[in-house]
Amino acid sequence: MSGKLSSSNDATAIKDAATAKPSKASARGDPDVIHVTLVPEKKGLFLKHSEYEISSRNYRCSVARRYNDFVNLHNLLVTRFPYRMIPRLPPKQLMLDSLLEERRRGLQRWLKIVSRHPVIGSGSLLRNFLTDTSAEHQDHLRELFNSEPDEFSKLSEEVELPLEDQGRLASNREIMRTMLNAVTRLKKFIDQQVVRTSNQSKDMEDISSILKLMGSSDSVFAFDTFTDMTKGFHEVSRITEKTAVTLESAISERYNMLLDVLTGHSDLCDRVEKGIVAEHQRALTKMVTLNKQKMKGVIRGTAADNVAAMHEKEIAQTGVVGTLGRRSAFSLQCVLQETSLAQEYLQALPSIVLAFCHEQNKSNSVCADIWREILNAEAQRLSQ
Repeated sequence: MSGKLSSSNDATAIKDAATAKPSKASARGDPDVIHVTLVPEKKGLFLKHSEYEISSRNYRCSVARRYNDFVNLHNLLVTRFPYRMIPRLPPKQLMLDSLLEERRRGLQRWLKIVSRHPVIGSGSLLRNFLTDTSAEHQDHLRELFNSEPDEFSKLSEEVELPLEDQGRLASNREIMRTMLNAVTRLKKFIDQQVVRTSNQSKDMEDISSILKLMGSSDSVFAFDTFTDMTKGFHEVSRITEKTAVTLESAISERYNMLLDVLTGHSDLCDRVEKGIVAEHQRALTKMVTLNKQKMKGVIRGTAADNVAAMHEKEIAQTGVVGTLGRRSAFSLQCVLQETSLAQEYLQALPSIVLAFCHEQNKSNSVCADIWREILNAEAQRLSQ
């Protein structure tokens, strides 16, 4: 693919994306409302593929994207914002109908988290992804942002950064790891409750069908023996199935959002510890080694030229250490900011638990009324 735009329409589209103006809601700082809709499957030469329509309230437009477009955006975001919390994309699964909706929900959660990020959400990279309607939008995105420096490289040298505090980083990471494990367990319980509720619904419907069948035999039972019971069990089945759907589509989905954020935070900590922090430590070790070699040379009376060469290497390494140290300090500051952001998401946990309690209470109350009606109807029938 050449660097040239493929047509005048594409040129217009990419220009519109670059100059797209946010709506009044975006100007006020309101979080964007993004919807990801699964478009009917399209068949390629060998394999069929899914396409998604993405609509943004803030930019007042809709675009078509495939899964690989999300992968491209994810890679660009990690490169440009290596010290920010960027969630994982849902896995690229086989094209099974049962998994397509799960992936769609995962992509929508991912876009919501990214679009609400205080740094990433207002950037031109995401704006182009949400507004570029040209056919070659993925190539345009690479052309525009592949050579862009990362967030730290744009930081002015005059900006003062706090001293590194790896102890605080480790402490925050341990706290967030505990939160991740706890939310994972809560999500597991919700999933189990969904299965139990769904199975209960099926059982109630089976009982209703059996009673209906038995009641149809006039030679054994009176005509209306199981009429109220049949209707009651069917209604309980309907209520419990509705509860199972709500638990899965609403409450479980909110847990998924928290898990996406907390997993993204864990990945960020790994990226920083194994990346810039480790690189800074290696540079410090190398500088100490050069200093020792120079001192040994002075003590042993090594030729002045060799000592001077080692001194120059030491000076150069000092500059490397300084740059890496500043980058490391910036990364740790970002991690602390991202930790605060993740903790803001966690504030939704009490309301999620209460939503579960409300749904259980509502379902149980309605079912209790149905059971009571069955008992009253049966008592009235027997008294006749």
